[in-house]
Amino acid sequence: MRKYITILALFSILGIAKAQFCTNEYKLFNHLGVGVNAGTSGIGIEVSSTVGQYLQIRTGVDYMPKFNYKMDFGIQLGDEQGSYNPEESQQRFDKLADMLEDFTGYKPDDHVSLNGKPTFANFKFLADILPFENKNWRFTVGFYAGGANVAKAENVIEDASTLIAVNMYNNMYDKVLNEEEIFMGLEFPPDIAERFLSYGKMGMVLGTYRRDVTDENGNILHKKDEPYKMYPNKNNMVKSYIKVNKIRPYLGFGYGHSLSRDKKLNYSLDCGVMYLGKVHVYTHDGTCLSHDVKGYATSIKSYMNLFNNVSVYPVVNFKVAYRIF
Repeated sequence: MRKYITILALFSILGIAKAQFCTNEYKLFNHLGVGVNAGTSGIGIEVSSTVGQYLQIRTGVDYMPKFNYKMDFGIQLGDEQGSYNPEESQQRFDKLADMLEDFTGYKPDDHVSLNGKPTFANFKFLADILPFENKNWRFTVGFYAGGANVAKAENVIEDASTLIAVNMYNNMYDKVLNEEEIFMGLEFPPDIAERFLSYGKMGMVLGTYRRDVTDENGNILHKKDEPYKMYPNKNNMVKSYIKVNKIRPYLGFGYGHSLSRDKKLNYSLDCGVMYLGKVHVYTHDGTCLSHDVKGYATSIKSYMNLFNNVSVYPVVNFKVAYRIF
């Protein structure tokens, strides 16, 4: 679909431009204006110029201001096949949290909060087709271009101690599981080691694997329907990213009108859609929640259902512009 929209945009621009270039009635680039806009694509600045009677070219940049959206994720304990009882898991978590506080000085909370924020910035190139004599209405084709990462989420600073405790526990669990020394020849007593193994690893269950996950040698790392747990990274943080196409075709329409008698100051309203392509949501460990995970946890189910079914972004922008000449 993106290819068809892009081809349509290019042919429309080239066709109208050709018609303008073939007439001597109107000068090329006979007007130049600058404007500021605000809307769902962020705040921005653009430069516009007419190309004859029926075509206007606009180019500029839009930037989405930073704002936070808080999301909560529960930390769970259970065996690695996910056949745990939530109530029993909570009871074991409380006991384990007390033990970790005595052992490490850090007590993990049973949930972690993530702050989601946009990282949305775009260069834009748009062509307005002006079919009517008064030039108030326009139909617009073009594209936005920017980085593939358009949003990210990471844990709030208040949860740093929880994630440190989680990583400490998981490190001890891995050593017990692999029958390794804890520190300088020391090992946990058999009864403590057995308790670790019965608890399982501590992490945030976000769903189940959609398919078998293998390494580069074909060895199975995770089996289909096994729970997917997100663990803190080596810096004791949890993160996620949203990625879309770098080139984002645009199709829309708009209306503009003068605000001054000399028609140098004007306003306009644009409505349209930006084609994002397939939206991919990644965690910091490289797992694609959109492709590799199903049966999403309640904490992310509504978000993932939205991302998996939306490939366009609505654009509504209000602009005030001044015509220099």
